[in-house]
Amino acid sequence: MEIGQRVRINTEKATIRFIGEVDGYGKQQWVGLEWDDPSRGKHDGVVKGKRYFQTNHPTGGSLMKAEIIPKPKDLLFEIKNRYAEDEMVENEIELAQSSKKIELIGMERLAAKQSNIEKLINIVLDNQSVGYPPPSGSPQFMICRELNLYGNLLYKWKTVRQILNFFPRIQELNLRRNMMQPFNQEDDSEQDEEDSAYSESCKKLVISECQLDENSIDPILRRFPLTTEVVAFGNRLRRFSVSDIVANRLISLDLEDNLFGSIDLIEGNFPHLMHLSLARCGITSLIGLDGCVKFPNLEYLNIQGNEIIDWKSVNAMRSLKTLKRLLFDCKKLEVEKGIHAYEVVIAKLISLIDLNRFDVSEVERRSAEIRFLNKYAGVADKSDHEEDITRLITVHGEPSVDTAKKGLSVVKIRIECGNRVETRKLPLAMSVQKIRDMLARLFKVPHSATIRLYLVMTDKTKQHRIELENPLREFGHYSPSEDRDILVVEHN
Repeated sequence: MEIGQRVRINTEKATIRFIGEVDGYGKQQWVGLEWDDPSRGKHDGVVKGKRYFQTNHPTGGSLMKAEIIPKPKDLLFEIKNRYAEDEMVENEIELAQSSKKIELIGMERLAAKQSNIEKLINIVLDNQSVGYPPPSGSPQFMICRELNLYGNLLYKWKTVRQILNFFPRIQELNLRRNMMQPFNQEDDSEQDEEDSAYSESCKKLVISECQLDENSIDPILRRFPLTTEVVAFGNRLRRFSVSDIVANRLISLDLEDNLFGSIDLIEGNFPHLMHLSLARCGITSLIGLDGCVKFPNLEYLNIQGNEIIDWKSVNAMRSLKTLKRLLFDCKKLEVEKGIHAYEVVIAKLISLIDLNRFDVSEVERRSAEIRFLNKYAGVADKSDHEEDITRLITVHGEPSVDTAKKGLSVVKIRIECGNRVETRKLPLAMSVQKIRDMLARLFKVPHSATIRLYLVMTDKTKQHRIELENPLREFGHYSPSEDRDILVVEHN
């Protein structure tokens, strides 16, 4: 055992902070542990007034006798433990209280197949006790493509390198929840050459919740020269800075739950990055983002859980010319009465096809743009929306005056049901369900539940049709216009 080593005791994990004698206990060797769960400990490394080690939490430490602490296992041991059957396989089992026997046909072949571990393609050893590489002379896993070491006892990058020597064709490596030492602080007598590769085949690297700092990220990723997908959420990163050679090959990057505070601390330009997650990163503004240069091919962006509440930040996302899918807390944005922030975001970001995992159809986009135009073209302060208003006027023409701004509480509108046409004044505050009930009586439809309502918005030579499918929503939500809109009734 050594200082810094990781150990598992029953289901709890800890880091060794001290090895030696303790006053009053003779020559007995004790091990000081800092528990991952501080409630498991009793002190911070001080025993009877003497400090033996230091923990981060006042009750994060314990002293235990060295001989009772289980040692970490090597990788080959854990693979055999999970995947290999016992070498001796019974061909028959005897039924209790009976002289009858059941022959187990094919069990020998099954056991042989399971014990042939070097032919495993996917190896998953989550929450085991791997702390060492396989012994020298162990078989190589030539066809293994995925190695999942989630929640094990690794802590040295040297050990990771040694393990990967047995996996020459690995494509995905998961090291999540292994508390790794900072890359540049390891006491490694076999110092790596500056650009020596740990794997020449790994394409996806998961290094989440490994307690990594920003100084370790670039040297780690340079050891994986073919890695294009990096998952590094929940570390201790305050900035993300990598060399150009790394930034140029990244396609997917997950940095959730790292407190950057600003998107500017994602340093550099990423010409091929398509997927970026920055959820819960303490970002409060996107002002100044030049997506055309920084992320010219970004298609997916997750910025949920950040306190972004200004429209200037939304406007900055217009520079992401290829953005198709966005996760964003729209409800925190302030909007004009009668329109949802969701619709304004759609109107502003013209390339979106998915917002918060809801498809943005052509119909929904057109509706959002027209409603945005009608709501904002006449407001006094439209400095945050001027560019969008100008653009949308060229698409949809001059806006109609919002009925709410006219001070109207009702709107006079044409209603079509088959060949029959009626004109009625409908209250803007009336719910869609009440309009259904009224029109069921008007057109003698037996059950209002069978009625489907569509608002047909006429814009120059084009028509836009949107279904009024939410029965609880007020009619005024759809900004109906007296002079150019038609309410169409369809029923089974």
